[in-house]
Amino acid sequence: MVAEGRPVPMPPLPAAAVGAILLAEGYASLAAEILALRRMVPYAGSAVSVTAVLLAAYLAALAGGYRSGGRLARAGDPRPRLAFRLAAAAALAAFWLSEAGTLLAFSLPVPAMAQVAAYAVAGVAPVGWLLAECVLLAHACAPGSDPSRKAGGVFALSTAGNVAGALLTTFLLLRYLGTAAASICLVAALLLAALAACRRSVPAVAFAAAALFLSADLWFEATHYVRRNAYADYRIVGLGAGARMLDVSGQAASRHDAAGRGWDYAERLEKTLCEAGEGRVLVLGAAGMTLGRGAPCALNVTFVDIDPAQRGIAELFLEEDPRASGGFVAADARAFLRGDAGGWPAIVVDTYSNSRTLPQHLLTVEFYRLARSRLAAGGSLYVNHLTWPDDALFRTRAERTLRSVFADCSQWPVGVERGLGWAAAADKAANLLFRCRRSALDGDRAVYSDAVPRADLDRSLR
Repeated sequence: MVAEGRPVPMPPLPAAAVGAILLAEGYASLAAEILALRRMVPYAGSAVSVTAVLLAAYLAALAGGYRSGGRLARAGDPRPRLAFRLAAAAALAAFWLSEAGTLLAFSLPVPAMAQVAAYAVAGVAPVGWLLAECVLLAHACAPGSDPSRKAGGVFALSTAGNVAGALLTTFLLLRYLGTAAASICLVAALLLAALAACRRSVPAVAFAAAALFLSADLWFEATHYVRRNAYADYRIVGLGAGARMLDVSGQAASRHDAAGRGWDYAERLEKTLCEAGEGRVLVLGAAGMTLGRGAPCALNVTFVDIDPAQRGIAELFLEEDPRASGGFVAADARAFLRGDAGGWPAIVVDTYSNSRTLPQHLLTVEFYRLARSRLAAGGSLYVNHLTWPDDALFRTRAERTLRSVFADCSQWPVGVERGLGWAAAADKAANLLFRCRRSALDGDRAVYSDAVPRADLDRSLR
């Protein structure tokens, strides 16, 4: 309708409706980032580079969406546009935050970081773009005539939704209900917000897409995993002959059978601990809580893991109460060591978050110095690295870092076929175990040179 040749302004939405829409948008915007990062863990890990790519793509999409939304808000009634974009964001999130969406992106025949970029740009960024447009469209729908005050209120409510999305998704939904339920809550919030904006403009296909992908994801999670929470995807796989494997985000983390036999590297660890008389052991990384079961001697093992659900998962995996002799502590490994009194005869570091990613703060010289300070005199630090033939850069620097703290370090490749020669074994994927003992020589940097030929003094004439 027009009056005297000019469009009749549409009445604004009630303040309560606009507030609810902005809270839902902000909640979904932050929750989508967290869930996308979580969905990528089994495929790409949780390295800083993975996080940086996703955040850069998402923030760029927000910038574009804010710019586009400012133009859309001036082109007629903003309410149908707002409702449509909220519904479209819900449909896209339902797909890309499901098993189907992540499998599509991470099945591309390109390098892993290119898969991350494809998932971020083609999958998650469009959700951010649409939600950024919604902020400006909601501003146009809000009552009030003071543009500065109205803009301040709009962005304050959206940011409050961000806060709710971060806290609820991380500490409540992912922890207690799982990834599928967290995605359902995100999509439901957006669809309800779309209905509040303009019921007639919400396409039925958005509801159909959300129901299809989310119900399929919920079914897949319930039938294939024992737990999917903020930390990892846990799956128990039968290996035959009564043996079982705990798969953690695509990694064969633990093995267990009636005799208590684990993977070869775990058996090697147990044998070495018993031979060295290191009966009291701190294990950083508790997946399965199997170390010490079936060992040739009695080991008093304390497990530390960042995921508080590990005890319950281990009980399902072992089909009995894990009853760790030294107990279980839910904490970050490095934070635990900072507050620990120390005196451990042995500390084992086995904390891979997926098959290629070890938490970076557990690879640094500062971490190894902290671990050394918590060892008893003559105690041993055991470190498990998964290695591949193309890992020369990582292996070289990781070993150099470890040896910069410990003078007495030995390594043992576990998992390569017996009978292989030295060169052939180096070209195979394996567990590379390090045993580093605390000694008085730690920190020694002396080298032999023509200028200072002291080898005879250090060895021959001692």
